Amino acid sequence: MVAVQVPKTSSRHLVLSNISEGETVYQRCLLIAGNCPSKSDEDFVAVATPDFPEQLWPISGGRFKCLVILSPGTNKITFESHQNGKTVDNWTLTITYIPLLQTPPLHLAIMIAKDSPLLIDCPPHKRGAISSTHSDLNAAINKFRMTAYMWQALTAEDLRAKGLERRSFRLDEEWTTETLSRDFIQKSLESSGDHMRSTAKIHLIRTEKTLAELRDAQVAQQNPHASHGDGLHKYFSEALKAHGGVFTSAAHPVVAGLILDSTYSAEQNLILGHAALGASNRQGLSLGMFGSHLTYSWPRFMEEVTSCLLDTAMPGDTVGNDNGECGTMWETCSIGQGAFLHEVGHAFGAPHTTGIMDRGYAQDWPKNFLTKTAYCSHTQMAGDYVMDGETKNDASWDLSDALSFRTYPHFKLPSDAFLSKEVSQALPSVQVVYDDDEVEFLRLVIESPAQIVRIKFDNVAEAEPTIGKPATKIQFTRNELEARFDSSKPLALEVLGWNGKSRVFNDIWKLFSKLSVIPVPGTSIVLHKRSIMSESLEAADETTFEENSWNWVVLLNKLGDGGSLIPAVKIDSRVGCVLDGAVVYYKDAHTNPCGPRWDRDGYDHNFGGHASEMIDIPEGTEVVKVEVSSDNHDLNGLRFTLSDGTAGGYIPDEHTSSALEASPDERIVGFFGRSDWGAHFDGIQEFGILTAPRDVEIPLSVYSMPELQNKDGGNGQRGHLKRKRSRIDNGDDSQDDEEVEEMRY
Repeated sequence: MVAVQVPKTSSRHLVLSNISEGETVYQRCLLIAGNCPSKSDEDFVAVATPDFPEQLWPISGGRFKCLVILSPGTNKITFESHQNGKTVDNWTLTITYIPLLQTPPLHLAIMIAKDSPLLIDCPPHKRGAISSTHSDLNAAINKFRMTAYMWQALTAEDLRAKGLERRSFRLDEEWTTETLSRDFIQKSLESSGDHMRSTAKIHLIRTEKTLAELRDAQVAQQNPHASHGDGLHKYFSEALKAHGGVFTSAAHPVVAGLILDSTYSAEQNLILGHAALGASNRQGLSLGMFGSHLTYSWPRFMEEVTSCLLDTAMPGDTVGNDNGECGTMWETCSIGQGAFLHEVGHAFGAPHTTGIMDRGYAQDWPKNFLTKTAYCSHTQMAGDYVMDGETKNDASWDLSDALSFRTYPHFKLPSDAFLSKEVSQALPSVQVVYDDDEVEFLRLVIESPAQIVRIKFDNVAEAEPTIGKPATKIQFTRNELEARFDSSKPLALEVLGWNGKSRVFNDIWKLFSKLSVIPVPGTSIVLHKRSIMSESLEAADETTFEENSWNWVVLLNKLGDGGSLIPAVKIDSRVGCVLDGAVVYYKDAHTNPCGPRWDRDGYDHNFGGHASEMIDIPEGTEVVKVEVSSDNHDLNGLRFTLSDGTAGGYIPDEHTSSALEASPDERIVGFFGRSDWGAHFDGIQEFGILTAPRDVEIPLSVYSMPELQNKDGGNGQRGHLKRKRSRIDNGDDSQDDEEVEEMRY
């Protein structure tokens, strides 16, 4: 968290902690925090501007937070600390507010059925016997407007704390009756002109759908049997486009949409007319929508913000308990306001990450606006004193989301440098570089034209780079990484760019094994890799393929228990309608498959192959050539040739093959490749040879290198650790089944 340092004098009792005198801000609603020593939770800070009525905000644990509505230009904000019935300190802060009218706004819209009763759900104790102040259309408009300004202030403060400056979306505003304070509502009833302001516009969108159509259980998102669970999002999008104006696709609007006619059906125990859905379309309409069924718990105006976020009354049985987390009014308010902002996050392109985009708002939402929270019925925990930067608060934006927002014009600040489309969309580059001129042969190189702001290994962030100290290029040598991390275990890597784009690797050791060379640590020996790849693999998306592949390496010698080398004595080439793989047999009767060792259920993998063939490797001979054939998409043939001229395996007559051979000064010491995993055949998609210098003795340490093992294929431990009777099918149906022991490599 980034704190704003404010000079403190010995006579100062009230000190602001997140803003400085003379700052310029670009959003209308501002969240201010400060310190104010106090001995009672009954104490408060009074905050006022010349253009907005005085508001009272509680002091708890020596801290306070407040929301301030600004007017364009210079704003003189007065803070008065009231303790034990006395004013003990005051402070005047000058802030300049400049609306960024050149940036596109977030639009607020309410969709209304064509035969709507213009009422929203509300428990009896909230609306009283006849009052509709919390349940009619005006109430929905006022609550939506107040909530949107709370979103704006929360987002700006969160991004400021992350080091991204105080930035947020602006709201589409119009000259109309101001409702952000009850004083303005009262003045509007008195026909005084003082109630008019430029404030957030709420578009009322009539849909051609009837109340019955909107409340059809088949479009209710929370209905597990709904046939059109995303139907309401389609209805809302169509209604906005039909409304036209700012909602035409050519305007590329981003919309927060509230469905007025949501309701809880006690008979069906289902919330009807509601869907929490959001979708981003930078070339058209982006909509994040939510039902109105929790809106009764939201504040109508500033004077109700604190009370709504501290209200421990039970909503009761007449309204829906969304997600089972609405046991009190304040929790209902948190779910409603937070989940709606979650959908707006989707409209701004945010995926499911952490914080707000992972339901972090459910219990933590009030921590953004209060310094002490109320009892939570869902967790059965007492309220917390809130210390920003120390108290856990998941009602915030994930850093990647906050960074990606910067690429939207809605969040642009005048000080922002121009970011080209190529840079704004660039993914971080992560690759292993081999340089035989360097002492350190292998380096992990991470770079991005947008700069890198965070690197995590195994979900732990490095000290640098950071938002305050980004980097264009970061390097780690293989030795550095092995000194810090266990190379026998997967090492996850996450790289985050300044543009919000990220790259995630489940195991970066794989990147080293995929290099065309493998330097042997502590020596000058380099092993080389050559392979033949199927056309389908060459055309595949690497990330998608990695999730469904088994990476393997098999050496032609294995390390025995006493440290001696045990040679391979035969190879079984497994070929059927596709290249299934191969199995290497060692002199001690152990085997190692060129392919998966087990399936996704944990059972031993069985190789098929009606055209399979076994080839013996006599002592003193070696494999000198490997031929691989393919059809239009898949590898479908494999043949080995030995130094004595013997060849074994199968290549279909109608297909040509490609040969893999060592150079004159090298010898083949093993094989490597990738197989489908979890597919119908689990066929080989890449088959290659591993070569070493011919006249150099390979150290025994090579046979323990993680990247030269076929342990788990990069997929973790065996699924259910099941074993079953299996055999290698060589076409001899008379051969008895034998128990195959779990392979140990």
